[in-house]
Amino acid sequence: MVTSILKSTSFWPFLSDRERKAILSMASSRHYQAGQVISSTETDCLGVLFVQSGTLRVYLYSDDGREATIARLSAGECCVLSASCLLSSIDFQSQLSAETDLDAIVLPSIPFSSLMQKNVYVENFVYRTAAEHFSDVIRAVEEMLFSSLEQRICSFLLDETARLRTDTLQLTQEQLAQSIGSARESVTRSLRQLSSSGLIRIFRGGVQILDRKKLYQKISGD
Repeated sequence: MVTSILKSTSFWPFLSDRERKAILSMASSRHYQAGQVISSTETDCLGVLFVQSGTLRVYLYSDDGREATIARLSAGECCVLSASCLLSSIDFQSQLSAETDLDAIVLPSIPFSSLMQKNVYVENFVYRTAAEHFSDVIRAVEEMLFSSLEQRICSFLLDETARLRTDTLQLTQEQLAQSIGSARESVTRSLRQLSSSGLIRIFRGGVQILDRKKLYQKISGD
């Protein structure tokens, strides 16, 4: 499994046999329990992380404890923010946690940094992935600045159900509030309004979409 994930990267075909052996020797498998904090770009430099199974949550956080999810990564996807010390241009604070039980492959920062300096394809992979992460940050900030709370909730529900291929999400209102960077009380009020309009159904520990078309209309302002 470790080999298959690394072989799927864009840089693998451009590695020498020696470099491939070096990457495989440095790779380690990690298991994280649901809710466990994995690393913080402010204090840690864990390494490049590849998700094998489960969901990795990447989020911004403030000094007063507010959070805003910027990305969720699933099997086969890579996070380089966990190796922020490799990226001198990354200076915003983000945190990584296991949203579900998570299995991952970690390439430690120091030996991987040496490989980056020697192989331009590895360096390109890291910076391209970092650019994708930065795009996620911009999108999250845009939503917080220019979308109403109701629109952000609708967008989150539609995105998550599409990603998981289901109309029902198993998550608490507190988790939803954390994901969009809002207060739980405000989220609860908006969910109740959407429920009373017949667009969603709220149940203990989850939300079910009843009218996807009208949720899209809420986002577009129609």
